[in-house]
Amino acid sequence: MKLTEPMNEIEAFKLADLIAQQYQIFIGSETLPRLLLRNLLVESNRHIYQLPPKFKYTGRIIIGLQHQRICIEVIQQIPNTNHTQLSVIERPLYPNETNVQTLLERLTAYGNSHNVQLLQLIDLNLLASQGAYDERKVYETLKDRYDECVSYTRSMIVYDLDALVGINKSESNSNMGQSVSYSVHNQSIYTYVLARFRDRVMEDIQEKDADNVERWAVAVIREPFLLRQFSDETQFPRTSREQEEIESERRRVEEPVKCVKCKDFYTENENRMGSCTHHDGFVYDNTSTELTIFAPSDVVKILNKIERKAFNDTNQNHEWERQKSKFKWICCDETFTTLHRGGCKRGKHGFSPKDNQPLNGQGINRREQATVEKWEDFCCDNQEYYAKWQSLLNDY
Repeated sequence: MKLTEPMNEIEAFKLADLIAQQYQIFIGSETLPRLLLRNLLVESNRHIYQLPPKFKYTGRIIIGLQHQRICIEVIQQIPNTNHTQLSVIERPLYPNETNVQTLLERLTAYGNSHNVQLLQLIDLNLLASQGAYDERKVYETLKDRYDECVSYTRSMIVYDLDALVGINKSESNSNMGQSVSYSVHNQSIYTYVLARFRDRVMEDIQEKDADNVERWAVAVIREPFLLRQFSDETQFPRTSREQEEIESERRRVEEPVKCVKCKDFYTENENRMGSCTHHDGFVYDNTSTELTIFAPSDVVKILNKIERKAFNDTNQNHEWERQKSKFKWICCDETFTTLHRGGCKRGKHGFSPKDNQPLNGQGINRREQATVEKWEDFCCDNQEYYAKWQSLLNDY
């Protein structure tokens, strides 16, 4: 057939898709031309993917779908030394990159920039197409595909780890609260992928005609638990953001902080329901006709001043005895005392100024924890206790 006009890009993709289907050349459940055509037809999905040439790559890539980030391992020179270290380039994914299929255009572009000759996707579609329903057949399929990649000078193998491995999630309840634990479902496949991911080969022979061997390994992971465990066990370098999160978590767990409610110190890993005993209401003067409302810290100042006068003047002892019992808690009707005796409520330590409510389930960001004054303001604004105080005032 003689063409009178050059074939446009869309027609070329459609023709390539038909040929790929005819010869059963699939990546996952679809052909690469079909995936490229889909992104081409959506204007917002047109992006330019490129691996910066200034870096020396190790060939390992981890993509976290939950956090929408791609981490590429590189070798970098340590400043002012002759030594190198492993580091990570972190890039955000585009909004349309939500699964393995939508990532293939990016990975294909990465491979094309390094003259990759074979891109192999290992997922459930591959196992199903090979009839790999038992462990022996799964291993055979994984080994065959890996051996095929190794036979090429430049190759890229992509593992859909969530689909291949899976995660077990179990919940349990105890007097310490609800806890959730995770574990890898298919440990044998996980171990195999773990070993293959470590087998990176990136030659850097500085000769004109040298064809350097490059074997890229890509792990696509959605489940946060699996992402953390896989990164740790492959000794994948942490990003600066991950290092900050780990340090923040360490401080959150290990460093003691003073609770604004009970004035006691605690660590977050010991913060359980019932560990904090406190009052959650305001204090009022039971002898005043207006039942004057006070914040607890203000009452402490008043009583300390009266007590100091009583120490300096014995004639003031009677006044001290009378004054120290006139303040009451609105929340439980107990007499206020400067001695710490716990409180009428039990809960978790800490108070968040963002939500203006005690934290009963989430951890506390120490930088955002409220001051004692904010906690007392919250207690004074309690509408339930204000209604109770109003009722007492009306009956006075």
